[in-house]
Amino acid sequence: MYNFLVIDPDECIDCDACRTEAPANFRRDDEHGFSYVYKQPEDDDEREKCQTAMEACPVEAIGKDG
Repeated sequence: MYNFLVIDPDECIDCDACRTEAPANFRRDDEHGFSYVYKQPEDDDEREKCQTAMEACPVEAIGKDG
């Protein structure tokens, strides 16, 4: 299990995949045009949705830190 999710803003293409798969955990930075981790997953359901978001990211901008 990982400790933290991170998004590389230089890789993110703002495709909305992560926000669609795990809307409680990802948000959009409207000013800069990329997604970011709004909240780390807190339970198994959120972890599963975040894992799905990682797999759905077409540019693999979502990673695990820790």
